[in-house]
Amino acid sequence: MEGLTIAEMAEQLKIPPDTVQRRLLRAGIKPKTKDALYDHSALEAIRNVPGKGRPPKPKDPDSPEPSPEKPRETSNPGS
Repeated sequence: MEGLTIAEMAEQLKIPPDTVQRRLLRAGIKPKTKDALYDHSALEAIRNVPGKGRPPKPKDPDSPEPSPEKPRETSNPGS
């Protein structure tokens, strides 16, 4: 049988196996055999799957908007 395991893909991409699993899941790629072997095209498909990243923090409606900082004036004591 020909195909790649998750461990082999992780080794080639130099990323952890759990990351490979998440990317395959996110990309909707299923193994081509019951032995969990993936087609070689799966490797290219997950190479550039973007991560979700951290969600933005929700804004607190009670907190005031930060005011922009004003530039500090410098005084010349010798003038």
